Amino acid sequence: MIAVTQRRRLAYVGAGLVAVGLLVAGLLVPLATAPAESAGAYRVTATRTALDADGTSTTLDQRTISMDVSQTKNLRGRQQLTVSWSGAHPTGGTVADVNSAAGAGEEYPFVILQCRGTASGQNAVRPETCWTQTWAERFQRSSSAWPVWRADAAADADARGPAVNAPDPRPAPCFGAARSERWLPFDAADGTTYVGGSAGCAGMAPESSNVDGSGLPSNTTYGITGTDGKGSEQFTVFSADENASLGCSSEVPCSLVAVPIMGISCDGFGTKLPEEARPSASAGARADTLCRAPDVYQPGQIATTGTDANLAVSGALWWAASNWQNRITVPLSFAVSSSVCSVLNPTAPLTAFGSVLFSDISAQWTPRFCTDDRLEPFVHVQAADTAARTLITAGTASMVLSSRAPDAGFGRPVVQAPVALTGFAVAYNVDDSSGRPARTLNLNARLLAKLLTESYPANSLVGDNYPALAKNPMNITKDPEFIALNPDLPEYDTVEAAATIMTLSTETDMTTALTSYIDADPEARKWLDGVPDPWGMRVNPNYMQIDLPVASWPQLDDFQLPQSIIDAKINPCYSYSPSPYLGLIANPTGFVQTIVQNVQYSLSNVNIACPNGDFSDVTTLRLRTQGRQQPGHRFVLGIVPLTSAYRYSLRTASLQTTSDVAASDKITDAAGRTFVAADSAGLKAAGKLLKPDEDAGVWELDYAQLHEDAGESAYPGTLPVYADVPTSGIDKGTARRAAQFLEYAATTGQQPGTGNGQLPPGALPLTEANGLSALSAYTHRAAAAVLAQKGDVPKLVADDPDPTESPSTDPTGAPTVSPPTGTGAGPGALPSASVSPSADTPGKGAGPKPADTEVIRTVGAESAFGGVGLPVVLLAGLVVGLAGLSLRFAGRAVALGRSAPALLGRARGGRRRAKP
Repeated sequence: MIAVTQRRRLAYVGAGLVAVGLLVAGLLVPLATAPAESAGAYRVTATRTALDADGTSTTLDQRTISMDVSQTKNLRGRQQLTVSWSGAHPTGGTVADVNSAAGAGEEYPFVILQCRGTASGQNAVRPETCWTQTWAERFQRSSSAWPVWRADAAADADARGPAVNAPDPRPAPCFGAARSERWLPFDAADGTTYVGGSAGCAGMAPESSNVDGSGLPSNTTYGITGTDGKGSEQFTVFSADENASLGCSSEVPCSLVAVPIMGISCDGFGTKLPEEARPSASAGARADTLCRAPDVYQPGQIATTGTDANLAVSGALWWAASNWQNRITVPLSFAVSSSVCSVLNPTAPLTAFGSVLFSDISAQWTPRFCTDDRLEPFVHVQAADTAARTLITAGTASMVLSSRAPDAGFGRPVVQAPVALTGFAVAYNVDDSSGRPARTLNLNARLLAKLLTESYPANSLVGDNYPALAKNPMNITKDPEFIALNPDLPEYDTVEAAATIMTLSTETDMTTALTSYIDADPEARKWLDGVPDPWGMRVNPNYMQIDLPVASWPQLDDFQLPQSIIDAKINPCYSYSPSPYLGLIANPTGFVQTIVQNVQYSLSNVNIACPNGDFSDVTTLRLRTQGRQQPGHRFVLGIVPLTSAYRYSLRTASLQTTSDVAASDKITDAAGRTFVAADSAGLKAAGKLLKPDEDAGVWELDYAQLHEDAGESAYPGTLPVYADVPTSGIDKGTARRAAQFLEYAATTGQQPGTGNGQLPPGALPLTEANGLSALSAYTHRAAAAVLAQKGDVPKLVADDPDPTESPSTDPTGAPTVSPPTGTGAGPGALPSASVSPSADTPGKGAGPKPADTEVIRTVGAESAFGGVGLPVVLLAGLVVGLAGLSLRFAGRAVALGRSAPALLGRARGGRRRAKP
């Protein structure tokens, strides 16, 4: 469902997202102030009691529980939050997959839910507004007249009846009524009530399904508390784009609700019930014994098949009043989605084609551009970088986003103006020997080369039948080099996903950068040229002496399984349609979002599964990807944009730069090698290596320097993103929009944060503090050249720098950038960058890795659009609509005309004519 929704959104954008401003500037989004990101600590004192037949109360357990949520504001769909807690009851009967319905069978889990509503008031959260994926988490039935949920001392009398919330009449698909039943319906955002029941017989929300073992998991989490009372889990939030029935958005308030299971407070004798509703003395005694039953599992003990947990203390009764009263409710604030742009105004936006590296940046900038009346809207359509640049050459695009200069030039005057410094990351979802997510991973260029070149056999079908690979390790977990760099990770014999790394099939500058890094590494290059590694592993001969870098990794191996295996129909789907087998293992994809999602949920993209192959029905003979791996035994790697790693809290590998180890040494550890994390410190160090190439018109990273002292601390995945815009041949209106975009990118757009219009984590601001002011200064001059449309291309380094391009300080001490003459808050004016940060906190030192940081990556800002309420928004829209009819177009033309001289003045730093 999530993947379908994302594809639908991308298709909608690609077809022509349209947007302009709606409200007075400043009502919706603050220009520079990022809201607080962390929820801080929450606390509850949870108590479990028991009532004797005479009404005497006994405290069975009492604990003070504290919880912290990494972020509560500026949230976006499918973002992962870190929820940590202490003081809870240790969990027993643990399961590997805490997001499965099986987790409900744990004893004393820390249940985390996403619920529509707030902490209190008329719109307070209820169990009925909390999302669970499966019917089993909302339904109980028993042949007993007094099952444990009817003994709940905290429940109202009407919630302790024999058939609570049972539908009347009973739907035909439902089984006959049991002696006792408890139904928990789900109330959807659109007002529909889904009653649920056994196997969902009375109806479930369309997003519901039993996802155990395959597909994307539910976000309902049955967290595990250790014997020390502490625990931590990653929790995924869903917006209305992913789950319309839950409906969370900037306008529909939702909360994260944690229910620390303490167990049912026992009133088996019914002392709190009316006399006529109480059980008999014998039935009450049995109910009391059942409620106070001893635990089945010890803390930390793994659940065993066929052994049911103690229901009274299980997660299956998270909704019971005894558990629900101990809940911790944390309000969640969702960002204004970029989808809001499509409903604001029919004006066609400026379209920028290209770079996947810019996707998360544009997702934060787009809502700002269409909800601030001072800005003209734009839309980013992801496309292959090489193809996007050809659109500029052909004159069919006015702006593209890319990270390198075309080999043969553009054939027309084009500026490549820096708008961001970010890069790629090797994201991973790998479990360590204890079955928990590995917190670190070290990779060098040679290991990446091994994964890309299909040099691991992957399984015995290849290893036993492909002589060239027969002596190579089965996968990277069996490779002595990988083991030396990553001790304490398990080895796998039959995990094909550990033999490859997920990459894009399209041409991207991200792949060019990756293969440039590999090509510049002495160990990797020698190995690719045929020199075995110290343990004897050889490159797949089909990739011997491959010429690098490349923009798209080629699939060169043509090995097919022998005819004897095909005839044996070991894999009916493969036998029906044999193809290069290692190509099915690698299985590159055309969508970067697929790689991000696969890493996030540990979905193996290896395309050799044949779950229902039947030769009598050829429609079943289709190879499928292996899908979700079992928690505790996960191993997937993928190349993703660094900003995506931050946004989705993906763990990222540290990449090797320098080495003092002899190439022939059989290493046993990482000593003598330097590995650099994908953080802002690594980006900043790499930024110092960028050198202006006046002929190419871009700043280049010399990858050879990464293996020298100068590049020891530089992150190898660093990559600039440029806005490529012609300086002649585009109409004035488009030139004005493009110039405005560049001005914004050079100033306000470099303010770091997770709000609308800010620069997301994973991108380093182009500021003086980061040593990147020359890049933003050039973007200022490029804006002037774009606006003028005289064919001038400024030099990368100005001969006579304009002092107005450097940040200054106003009397209040806030850093500012002197705006072009005549710019102001009028509609359509080039935006004055009220704040262009001179210091960047993430750049001051080594920050946390993406999955460990407490500032979880999001898109959009918590704006007044969601906070002021619909009446205020409509009122403001009416005011602006009336005023805008008379001022809109005239105001923009006047403001732009006034700003043009100042912009043109910036071009005096020098000119460079494009080569024909």
